[in-house]
Amino acid sequence: MWKNRMIRSFWLILFLWSSGAGRAQNGQLTINETALIDGTVSMTATGYNYNPGVLAVLPNIMVKGNGDLSPVSGTNSALPLAKFTAMYVRGANHDNAIPLSTTPQSMTSELLSLLLLSGGPFTVKYEAPGLSATAWQAGTYSNTLAFSLSAIGIGSAVTPTQATLTVTVDPLITASTAPGNMALVVNDLKYFRNTTLEVNNAFTLRHTVPVQLTLAANTAQLVFTNGYSGVPDPQTAVGKIQVQMTTPASAIVPLTTASQQLVAGAPVPVGNKTNFNARFFISPSDLKTAFINKGDYSTTLTLQGANASPAATYSKVLNLAVTVNDLSEFNLSATGVTLPFQTAADYKNGVALDLVNHLQVSKTTPYDISVKAQTSDLTNGSSGATVPVSILELGPATGQSGVNTVSALSTTDQLLVSGALPAVDRYLNIRYRIPPSRTQNLINKPAGIYTAVINYTLTAH
Repeated sequence: MWKNRMIRSFWLILFLWSSGAGRAQNGQLTINETALIDGTVSMTATGYNYNPGVLAVLPNIMVKGNGDLSPVSGTNSALPLAKFTAMYVRGANHDNAIPLSTTPQSMTSELLSLLLLSGGPFTVKYEAPGLSATAWQAGTYSNTLAFSLSAIGIGSAVTPTQATLTVTVDPLITASTAPGNMALVVNDLKYFRNTTLEVNNAFTLRHTVPVQLTLAANTAQLVFTNGYSGVPDPQTAVGKIQVQMTTPASAIVPLTTASQQLVAGAPVPVGNKTNFNARFFISPSDLKTAFINKGDYSTTLTLQGANASPAATYSKVLNLAVTVNDLSEFNLSATGVTLPFQTAADYKNGVALDLVNHLQVSKTTPYDISVKAQTSDLTNGSSGATVPVSILELGPATGQSGVNTVSALSTTDQLLVSGALPAVDRYLNIRYRIPPSRTQNLINKPAGIYTAVINYTLTAH
């Protein structure tokens, strides 16, 4: 027989904390051009979780790295772990970013530890701040991080206990300050004489790989435009323009259509920016032989920075122009010329005087030189007697070519030089002469000095 018994039923309720999360994200930072310009890069990884279990004391979530980030392949140096930071984030709450270290570091302050009483998911913000303080070389770098708690309670845990931090540095060569177009302007005759005509092209490249810098002209000859009417194309070779890297220093090379190396391999510097300066110049002798004609001489150049592996390139087409202005200069070596009649032989044979280098001419267009007298007579300053200027003959001295003979000087311009080619510092030897057939104009004239003013004029042909 069963005894009366009282049965008590109850539920055993077991509370277990579920993270509600799958695998946590690993840290993945990509250092590209945008990151280098901004000076920082970051990402927030999700899937981290804290289970409080039975709390004994308020814990801190700890993180430590297992060493510097090693290159996945290649021979690059490892990236120092301390270059990167980690920050605990839960909703709108976060703690300060801490530099990663091989010593465990607390990600949570005492105040934020109170938030851990309830446990739950959190995220980790990984960051590489201050990028300009490091030379970032293209490649992939990686190492693991360990997560733990500063105090252990029953059932308390942080997951995952390990994550991987991977940093990818993109291979790139870009312009921080782009090279510009170049203009060489000949606005003074000194550039034909003793002053090198030059222009500097300074630029800065941002790069994560070594840079080999090359340059090539896109035409073998300079294109000639805006010359003086009727002047043919001088067909100036691009090689008359030379280039030299001054930063970093390199040898002088003439331009050519073949790609020429200017810099063998600029290494990746701290801050990932390298300053370059290219000097383009024309020597006075080359300017005189190849750019004597007024006009514009132009071509385009292709400047290229490259690295083979990992592959990266930068290319820029530059305009290069040389402008020769319409320049002229005209000088006389002597402002006074004397033809003495002192003996009977002078009256019989006439008198002549050769002046060496009497006229100095510079002109960047074809030119004429004309000559005339200001008055129709030579006048004796004492007696007032006159002699017609037409007794004077002007022309080339012995051995001088390209000069006409003006058989009888007058008050009308007559061409001494006609259609001469452009020149700088061309010297002309001139003969002043009174031929024997005209000496009768001097007979029975009062003794004395007879003078007249002669004008030389330089004009474009």
